[in-house]
Amino acid sequence: MNPKFLSQRMNEEPSSGTIVFASDIHLDHHVSERIECFERFLFEALPSMGCDKLFLIGDIFNIWYRDSKLAEEYGTRIIEMLNRYGREIGPLEYVVGNRDFALCFDHLETSFPIHLKGIWRTFGQRQFFLCHGDNLLKKDYGYHLLHGSIRQPFPMRTFHSLSTEWKERIVNMLINLTHEVKRRKAFWKTEPYWPYVEGLVDGGMDVCVQGHKHDRTYRRLEGKSRIGKHFVLPRWFDHACGLKYDTDTDRFQFFDLWE
Repeated sequence: MNPKFLSQRMNEEPSSGTIVFASDIHLDHHVSERIECFERFLFEALPSMGCDKLFLIGDIFNIWYRDSKLAEEYGTRIIEMLNRYGREIGPLEYVVGNRDFALCFDHLETSFPIHLKGIWRTFGQRQFFLCHGDNLLKKDYGYHLLHGSIRQPFPMRTFHSLSTEWKERIVNMLINLTHEVKRRKAFWKTEPYWPYVEGLVDGGMDVCVQGHKHDRTYRRLEGKSRIGKHFVLPRWFDHACGLKYDTDTDRFQFFDLWE
């Protein structure tokens, strides 16, 4: 297990109450009705659910990069919405995904932390690893080579120095390339590398929560000496949905507010 994760996990104070996880909301100016729904989710649904802490686990934006046009069309509104939630409703943490990782290379003033990598948290008596999920595709070497190269300060500074037109061209090219590669990939390349995830269980992880795959699944993890749980969050942009965990009852429940 990564020593940095162990150190981070040991330094986190336990949390209790109702913890809510959501991911893959894919907000932009083309889906204004989804932004309205997300606002109602934050300020009406979550308080009604008794949410004590919210974790957004990547791809909340359909795409994010620092640009005045993007900010004007939808970026500023969504960031301000999340800031307001953090100030007025409750604690929030944001783990970036493959579409919004550039948030970590922007100098944003937020009321909540934004994490470039997966994070360890303690809820009740359980140790959780929260990540978008693309980092679990350990056998997809091409993906890790590409993202390992671009998720660095120098490439991101160079990219952000370009004009709006060129940034749009590069982003669209990368998205189209990703879609074509996904179409051609074997199924195993889109799955988490289970020996790695089960190794995290033996290292002390009780629960892994991820997004990215969109398919709302639960899997029992069997390490060599311990048992864990693995949840894939449903894609929010089809329904206002996610996963909640009650630390008092030690109960997990997928929810869908549109069902």
